[in-house]
Amino acid sequence: MFYWITKKESILPMKKISLLLVMLVGLFALTGNVKAERFPDFTKLVEEIQPSVVSIKVDVRQRGRIGQAGGSGFIIDKDGHILTNHHVVANSDKVAVKLNSGREYQAKIIGSDQFSDVALIKIDPKGLNLQPVKIGSSRTLKVGEWVLAFGAPFNLEQTVTAGIVSAKGRGEVGSPFVPFIQTDVAINSGNSGGPLINLDGEVVGINSMIYNPMISTGLSFSIPIDLADSVSDQLAANGQVIRGYLGVGYEEVDQGVVDYFELPTVGGALINNVQADSPAKKAGIERGDIITEVDGNRIKSHQDLPYFIAQIEPGSKVKLKGYRNGKSKNFFAELVAREATGQQLPAASEENRLGIEVNNIGNGIRQQLGVESGVVVTQVEPGSPAQRAGIKQGDIISELNQRQIEDTNDFNKALEDFRRANKLLILITDASGSDYRIVYLN
Repeated sequence: MFYWITKKESILPMKKISLLLVMLVGLFALTGNVKAERFPDFTKLVEEIQPSVVSIKVDVRQRGRIGQAGGSGFIIDKDGHILTNHHVVANSDKVAVKLNSGREYQAKIIGSDQFSDVALIKIDPKGLNLQPVKIGSSRTLKVGEWVLAFGAPFNLEQTVTAGIVSAKGRGEVGSPFVPFIQTDVAINSGNSGGPLINLDGEVVGINSMIYNPMISTGLSFSIPIDLADSVSDQLAANGQVIRGYLGVGYEEVDQGVVDYFELPTVGGALINNVQADSPAKKAGIERGDIITEVDGNRIKSHQDLPYFIAQIEPGSKVKLKGYRNGKSKNFFAELVAREATGQQLPAASEENRLGIEVNNIGNGIRQQLGVESGVVVTQVEPGSPAQRAGIKQGDIISELNQRQIEDTNDFNKALEDFRRANKLLILITDASGSDYRIVYLN
């Protein structure tokens, strides 16, 4: 609004204009404050953390030839211990660590655990002024919280990216023993093993993988530091990790299962297989049972079951609550030790170069995805050929090199027949539909 000011009307409009200007100035100031709060200044935090972050270079022997790979890591104590990913140092002949100073040192692998994708390595601290990071807790991490990723993507050392926590407890994207932290932080090849840092300057996770390496999705996943710290302690003590074992196969309890059994809520794990002479078998668990709690811990997703069991010490007796034919039922099982995992385990066999584990599909999956045959992917090793092709836990494999796969026997036979192939064409089905993936094995 414009005013043509005369002597009679000049005072009131000028007051209005002054008031309007004050309001506009206040509005701009408020907007500036909101922006300042929304985008924190990371500079001091980055300066504090960078001396603790390292780049890792490894010589990897594969089929008689030596190649080079790399990743990131971070110093956890002044004795020279460094945490990184298992897939960064797996099958390596030599490991070199480059500090923030630019100097390189040879490292020794103390222990490396495939299932959690955590590795503990060590350099000689003599004469070095090492700056360890502060270890935080992923339990107190909240969705929406700011986090920073440090590492060397594509060998670009001391790179920092920022984003927010998108979700927690993502057990369906990789190992069933890891409830991954999902973020929208930009993570690429070479970031693996680097720290995920909160605004207090504490490590809350280890950057491990992205959802699909072939495309940019804004979906990155980190190992919770509480889990990594526990694994690290076991690796430091004896070089391997011991986990509890129940001996069951499981799948999702979806709305169809809930409606059929008239259950009170969605959640839990539907048992589709019970191993002979296993703790589950001895506890009376049967195929078709639904487990909803492990020692008071509620199973929100079926992927919670293996994680909860793995955290319990072998020899412990656990109470499992659930349902049989729609009626409440409790089970009591004494867990045994799952086969220990560590750096001394042999490399994956030639027949399973994909880096996955599979199981026969149950009726629930058949109905949910509309598939008649195939195998379900139960585990994907981080950094494996399958993971690089975007194959994830829960995917159904129904064809391998245009050969139909009925069950695990067909799958293993096909892998054997194509063991000399450099790449495989695999038909994948998930909730979004079916598509072919090319898996490069070299």
